[in-house]
Amino acid sequence: MRVCVTNDDGIGAPGIASLVVALQSLGHDVMVVAPDSNQSGKSQSISLNQTLSVRPYSMTVVAEAFAVSGTPTDCVRLICAGAFGDWPAIILSGVNDGANLGSDQYLSGTVGAAREAALHKIPSIAWSTENMDSRQLAHLLRQYLPPLTALALGHPGAFYNVNFPAAGGEDSAFTVPSPPWFQDKAVAVGSDQIVLLREMNEQVEEGTDVACVMAGLTSISPVVAIAHRRSSISQQASMVI
Repeated sequence: MRVCVTNDDGIGAPGIASLVVALQSLGHDVMVVAPDSNQSGKSQSISLNQTLSVRPYSMTVVAEAFAVSGTPTDCVRLICAGAFGDWPAIILSGVNDGANLGSDQYLSGTVGAAREAALHKIPSIAWSTENMDSRQLAHLLRQYLPPLTALALGHPGAFYNVNFPAAGGEDSAFTVPSPPWFQDKAVAVGSDQIVLLREMNEQVEEGTDVACVMAGLTSISPVVAIAHRRSSISQQASMVI
């Protein structure tokens, strides 16, 4: 199966290499189209009125890779516009260095790329982890890639936001995104400078992605990008992989 991989940490990030290696071990034909620099926090933003540079990139883990001078969503839009030939069967985004939980999914460029693919009805999954240990990450990817890829292929118009915890993760649950579990605090560091800090709330709602990851489980959040898919996706809430 032809799979396209992107991310928001940049094409040279270790998480993208881990995902490619795991996919290849399962026999998939993998192409990488990813930003040429870190694009964290870019959400689903695009590069307006700019010519994008697209150049071949040398990766030891895959023969076909392209670095794009734009955002993760730019990368997906190029794929959907036919810049790299026929559409892939699925687009996978990540593995992001750090969790993308709750309201942070709306800020994440990794999740933004998966959402853009879903809007084009290309099956997609966003992958994030609190632990970038290569062996642990490889272990979890081998476990979750086959079932979640099959699930995503059956639900174009939606995508899945997957988060691995700092430890564990072999057990999982389908979750809903948490409401904000932190409060922003503005701290003045000069006459005209302010630093925004996050303070964690004491209470985290049960059944949310944040509570799931805090309990050492892998969180799988189905996210509807096109409304008419809602009924079939919501039925997965009680499933566990």
